[in-house]
Amino acid sequence: MELEEITAEAAKLSEDDRACLAARLLHGLEKPPHGVSDEEVMGRVREGDADDEVMITFDQFVSGLRFRVGHRA
Repeated sequence: MELEEITAEAAKLSEDDRACLAARLLHGLEKPPHGVSDEEVMGRVREGDADDEVMITFDQFVSGLRFRVGHRA
């Protein structure tokens, strides 16, 4: 099966199933695409569930990324 065929078939899945497939594919890579462990992510999720003050909005997240990228040069 070609990649385009797999992509077309995956697009037919529900959003939850696509997310599950994406997670399986990412976990199948030799090296994680990020430097944060699953345990740390879950710890932060629990922290956010316990205290809304630690959460940021998506716009704040994107703004922070733009700030970091702008200050690398």
